[in-house]
Amino acid sequence: MNTFYQAKFKELFLEFTRYLVEYPEFAEQIPEGAQVVFLDRNDPEFNRQSIHFSRRARDTDDEPDRLVVYVEVGELAPIRSRLQNPKVMASPPTYVAA
Repeated sequence: MNTFYQAKFKELFLEFTRYLVEYPEFAEQIPEGAQVVFLDRNDPEFNRQSIHFSRRARDTDDEPDRLVVYVEVGELAPIRSRLQNPKVMASPPTYVAA
């Protein structure tokens, strides 16, 4: 998997983990111990590499007949800042030791 798609996989994995925390009932659809393969309807090359990588991982898996499930990721919402009330200052505030 090339560097771009490795970064995309990591981002999807992080977002999927967050999704499972918010919607634990979704996790109930995934059998325990299953290998999860992410798919993106709008990115055929990512899908090809994701499936290829998952097949290669099976070659060294300690459980050779591990169940594989495919998760179509849908769309990602725009990234939003979580900052609240930021301030621009001309000098450091008093709580900052120089």
